[in-house]
Amino acid sequence: MNITVLFSQLQENILEQKPFVAYRKPSDSSIKYLSQEGDQVHYTEDFTESGFVFAPFNSNDKAVLIAGNPAAIALEDFEESLPEIPLPLNFSLKEQQQHIGIVEEAVKKIRETGLQKVVLSRRQKATVADTSPVTLFKRLLQKYPNAFVYLWSHPQVGTWLGATPETLVSLSGYHFETMALAGTQKYEGDLDVNWGFKEQEEQELVTQDLVSRLNTFDLKKIEIRERETYRAGNLLHLRTCISGSFNRADFDLSKLIKALHPTPAVCGLPRADAQTFIEHYEGYNRLFYTGFLGELNILKDKSKPRNRRNVENLAYKTLTPETRLFVNLRCMQYQAPDSLIYVGGGITKDSVAGDEWQETVNKAQTIASIL
Repeated sequence: MNITVLFSQLQENILEQKPFVAYRKPSDSSIKYLSQEGDQVHYTEDFTESGFVFAPFNSNDKAVLIAGNPAAIALEDFEESLPEIPLPLNFSLKEQQQHIGIVEEAVKKIRETGLQKVVLSRRQKATVADTSPVTLFKRLLQKYPNAFVYLWSHPQVGTWLGATPETLVSLSGYHFETMALAGTQKYEGDLDVNWGFKEQEEQELVTQDLVSRLNTFDLKKIEIRERETYRAGNLLHLRTCISGSFNRADFDLSKLIKALHPTPAVCGLPRADAQTFIEHYEGYNRLFYTGFLGELNILKDKSKPRNRRNVENLAYKTLTPETRLFVNLRCMQYQAPDSLIYVGGGITKDSVAGDEWQETVNKAQTIASIL
């Protein structure tokens, strides 16, 4: 299957309401594709299966699984010229007042209680008319080469697509990589930018919480890199990369996921207090926005290259399970004619409600312009 045939197959799957996922990992040169026969919804609770997992924000809800080993299709011939597709956004005064009111309540709670940070989000309608989600997926592939770009569809669940810059966790055997990502500003052509105290404090809170959660496991080693400015499309973030390895042979992936999800970058601190605030004030179900998605326990061949010394071992392949999970940010719930774009921001004691509203407007416009 080449890339042209794949896009035709995706469009056919949409029309025939066949469950599937197509995705490209950051900086990868191929698209992975996995489909399912029948429209039954399959779930995973212990994360021991192999396939692609799509999990909601609410960790009490089940994660959807499309089982199997994905096929890889090279992207080298993908140079299609895509027409501009304007997605008009209308920001109402009622929406603005509602969001500003919730932010003001959050700042008050943070200053008066033990709540340190809460991430508040909202939905924004975007008119897609008759535009196919496959066309939107192609645009994301072209615009976000360094993000995890996906198109996921199931007739019993819905159709989602997006381009996320944030890794929840990557695992190869017992080696892990993750990141603390927080703070946002527009990219103006230079990575050498100034970050305010609010953004630096917010990012440091995320990093500290992530490290403390990882330290509850039996770690062989852990490395915390220097904080850096990271570009993701037209936006910049503060990022701290963290890596290491687990010691125990009885490592449980489900326990790690439970420890990490939802992260402070999409929920808040302390987690339980932030979740309670979100459930009470946000006023809608996030569904899969700020959940996680990606490859689950895909076996990869880690055998050494052929040479005279190891030729006798070629019959014994080294297959290592790999898991790459991403936080579901910068995403759209596709439904014609009005799809839903999800945007949000982290609130701390120093947040200004009007600025937080404008940040969600900027994010929504950025996503709409790229789509």
